[in-house]
Amino acid sequence: MNITLLLRSPGTGYSIESLVAGIGQELAREPDCTVRVVPMPYVSRGIRSVWQNLRFVARLTRTSPADVYHITGDVHYLALVLPPSRTVLTIHDAITLHQNRHRPVRWLIFWLLWFYWPIRRAAVVTAVSDKTRQELRRYVGRRADAVVVVPNAPDPIFQYSPRPFRSKYPVLLQLGTAPHKNLPRLIDALTGLRCRLVLVGPLSPGLREQLNRCQIDYVSYTDLSQQAVFQLYTSCDIVTFVSVYEGFGMPILEANAVGRVVITADWQPMRSVAADAALVVDPVDVAAIRAGIVRLMTDEAYRNERIEAGLQNANRYSAAQMARDYRTVYTSIGSGNCR
Repeated sequence: MNITLLLRSPGTGYSIESLVAGIGQELAREPDCTVRVVPMPYVSRGIRSVWQNLRFVARLTRTSPADVYHITGDVHYLALVLPPSRTVLTIHDAITLHQNRHRPVRWLIFWLLWFYWPIRRAAVVTAVSDKTRQELRRYVGRRADAVVVVPNAPDPIFQYSPRPFRSKYPVLLQLGTAPHKNLPRLIDALTGLRCRLVLVGPLSPGLREQLNRCQIDYVSYTDLSQQAVFQLYTSCDIVTFVSVYEGFGMPILEANAVGRVVITADWQPMRSVAADAALVVDPVDVAAIRAGIVRLMTDEAYRNERIEAGLQNANRYSAAQMARDYRTVYTSIGSGNCR
């Protein structure tokens, strides 16, 4: 079976690329599977770039046909030019609809091009969590009833890497700086604590001003390779992930796999993904976030319990199991079999 994985343009992020790496590496081991990863040439910013990506994929289907086309990331609209009977669409979240709920024209464009029409055309639609599936049910109605939940798994590069905890001046790692990542409340919670905050993602002038005003010791990075992100995990003590919106919550599992304690939101889907392998707090309560971080800094027994539970939790979301789940989807619509 020939499988083409279609994903967003490089540089947009790294979590989707992690998912694709896991699928590709596992399926490539199967003798009857050929996997090709095709990133889009243009970032989806405006109708022009969307049209250019559509033309690119339309040409691809003519020159290099595949048994199955699998769309991941924020390029759902590619389903409009792919053969419906051979298209799998994975939806990670509905954040574009959430963010534009007060902008009716933009909301309608995203609803049509990213959700309603692609869901109608794809042979199989998968979601990375039940929370995302429920959102799709709310936005597109009964057409989402057939959505299959296939949980994400961390990239195999994230391996257990123990290190002594720096209790006097711990390093906190925060993946993502978009508004829904809840950085302003996290910064307020860290004010006055002896620690360093490592941020991955671009910082707005407002965030920089707040970091400086609150006298946070911080360093920020952008455009990192997956290997560089893994190195940040291994060099940190605590992973912070108190997001107010997620489709899944990959940093939780990445922290679990590496052996780092994590604090996350007591909201779905983070609560389900973390199970008992993280300290969960109300993400809109700054005092609760601060108390949780202080506990992870000071309570060694509790911290070690969460790390041990995290290693077990990471094993529940293996790349091999994710690939098997997608392989089942592929064989249900493809012309061949992966044995």
